[in-house]
Amino acid sequence: MTSNPQPPKTHLFSKETWVFLTLTILCVFALLRFVDLTPHVDQEFFFSSEDPHYRADHEISNLFTRKDSQIIISVRGDIHSTAYEQKIRRLSELLLSFDAVSSVKSVSHGPRNVEDAIRSPFWKRLLIADNESSTNVIVIVDENIGPYLVPKIEDLIAVMQNGDFHIEISGFPYVVEMIRRYLVRDLHIFSSLAVVLFGVVILFIFHSWRILLGMMSACLQTCALTFMITHLLHIKIGILTANLATIVFVMTISHCVFLTFNWKNLHKNEAGTSQYSAVKKAMHITLMPSFWSMATTLMGFFSLLFVPAKPLRELGMSGAIGTLVAFFVAYSVYPPFLCLKDRTHLRSSRSVKHYHQMIFKVVEKRYRLIITLIIAFIVITLPSLKYLNTDPSLISYFSKKSDITKGLEYIDRNGGSSPLILVLKTESGETLNTNKTYRQLWKLQKDLEEHPDVGTIISLPTLMSEGKRLPFSFFLVWDWYLDVLEEPQYDRIARSFISRDRKYGLFLLRMNEMGRTGPRLEVIEEIKNTVRKHHFVPHLVGGIYALQGHLSKLVASSLIFGLSQLILLFAGVALIVSRSVRISLAMTLSIGLIPLCILGGIGLLGIPLDTISAPAANIAISMGIDAMIHITNNFRRLVRGRHKCRNTGKTWARVRKIMWEPVVTSISIVSIGFAIFFFSSFPPTQRFGGAIVFGTITTAMVALFIFPALSRKES
Repeated sequence: MTSNPQPPKTHLFSKETWVFLTLTILCVFALLRFVDLTPHVDQEFFFSSEDPHYRADHEISNLFTRKDSQIIISVRGDIHSTAYEQKIRRLSELLLSFDAVSSVKSVSHGPRNVEDAIRSPFWKRLLIADNESSTNVIVIVDENIGPYLVPKIEDLIAVMQNGDFHIEISGFPYVVEMIRRYLVRDLHIFSSLAVVLFGVVILFIFHSWRILLGMMSACLQTCALTFMITHLLHIKIGILTANLATIVFVMTISHCVFLTFNWKNLHKNEAGTSQYSAVKKAMHITLMPSFWSMATTLMGFFSLLFVPAKPLRELGMSGAIGTLVAFFVAYSVYPPFLCLKDRTHLRSSRSVKHYHQMIFKVVEKRYRLIITLIIAFIVITLPSLKYLNTDPSLISYFSKKSDITKGLEYIDRNGGSSPLILVLKTESGETLNTNKTYRQLWKLQKDLEEHPDVGTIISLPTLMSEGKRLPFSFFLVWDWYLDVLEEPQYDRIARSFISRDRKYGLFLLRMNEMGRTGPRLEVIEEIKNTVRKHHFVPHLVGGIYALQGHLSKLVASSLIFGLSQLILLFAGVALIVSRSVRISLAMTLSIGLIPLCILGGIGLLGIPLDTISAPAANIAISMGIDAMIHITNNFRRLVRGRHKCRNTGKTWARVRKIMWEPVVTSISIVSIGFAIFFFSSFPPTQRFGGAIVFGTITTAMVALFIFPALSRKES
């Protein structure tokens, strides 16, 4: 777990430091050479295929031929002109030539022409906008479309688009590809910024290139080893683990910072102590608090392993691995660099120390005001917790000014953008291929279309209505008609809307994301009640809309129960570390204030709490307890010391003075580290970083002021 650094020689580096520098280079080389660092975002965006919430989709796929994996292209222009129709035909034919495109439906591929589509109950709903200013090209794609289909479609659109032929694109496969691109960009930017930004900050704070080299070596090894281990465990880089490099950087530096400050204090207070002895003693002082800090962070990540949402589980496992690696690397790789003869930073960092002392004097005089402000903020924002938006739309995943948002909003206004699949059957169990059920299904269709959150509905009754347009339709036998539509020349379309035994029918609803009237699961329940009112049974509900609804519910429940369990676990750690019921209760209460501040602020500002930003509170309090554990450790050292200090305000003031510089330094580095996420072009990542930065700053204030105030006894 720990190394035994040897006294340094007179040359630049010791043997140990050369070994660790070489290992760092080899680890980085192996990482870049053998590990796939490309973020993977696929159709299993919310849940893995083994999750219980995915079962309904599996059952729907067994009953019907699924065609809801669609890229929706909306084309504005003069839809009644010959030129427009010719361009739509050309666009459709070129799309059909692409691999992974199974079929295309447009006004040129399906109905006879635009006028025929407008007259058709089926094609009008599928292809024509309500104001008849645009038509849709529905591109039905395979589940595994690969990374090249969307760029090909974008290139084609760029060539064909002009002022009279304006094209917008949407659909879940397209959204997934956009998210993947943002994550690839973020991974490259964050990796470069982390090295540069952390390097500048460390050099500014410690004024030592040897400390800089040691910390960067430890961080790079932690990052490389974490990604290599997750690669061996077949954990791919996903929507949350793309941020893992920054997280493990921060965790490693946090251990190194407290170790460095304890080492510096020994040099200051115990004159004549050798480099080697000072490092060894600093490791002895810092090891146990760092271990418990590591343990609490580990618990924070472990709390995510029991959430059914796949991205959160992946972050939980990857974060747990990174936490363990960070601890072992920090205490094995970094100490030998502290043993090197480089005392210039002890002199050059006096200006930084003076600055810290000056700020501390100002803040210390106003610590009651700081406590009052934190408590007031919690009280003011507490009512906002019930308004947390844990069920944001997919549109909120992108910048409001981006082209993709404009396209999604246009398509959402003209038919809806999020698919919901509803499978129903009759209450009596009879087949659906009768005139009686056809009339009942039509009434249900019209009733569902009145719901404000429902856009376009393509369903069994709209498909059957096409038969009513045939000559002599009064002679129509529904079973014969449906059999014909199961033939290849009709793209086996009937199999997408009615089961082989004719007992189950499918409704494909494109749901509105903008201006949604309530949480998705509540909207789904309203739709199911409408189905029951028409004497049908809602047998199965699936699609992206339903999966998002279940995920949002899990996010909300994990915030309540996950954080509660985490705080209880931390209470046990606090009792072990402090060996005092009073101090452990004070630490537990202080930790509990942190998520209240974070979530209250998010609720007050109306910031969406999506899958990516939701774990911020878990991570913030996991890292936040780090400062409290080190503060408690220093308090216990003072109590055991020669002066036998008591648990009074004066003792805690002395502890606060000692710990001000390391805590503020650690918090500053953590905040700057997660501030890297502000450079992301992906709003959920920005929100994730912002929540942790705010939580980290709050943690520092709580640890330095509220925690001591609750811990002390009145003298």
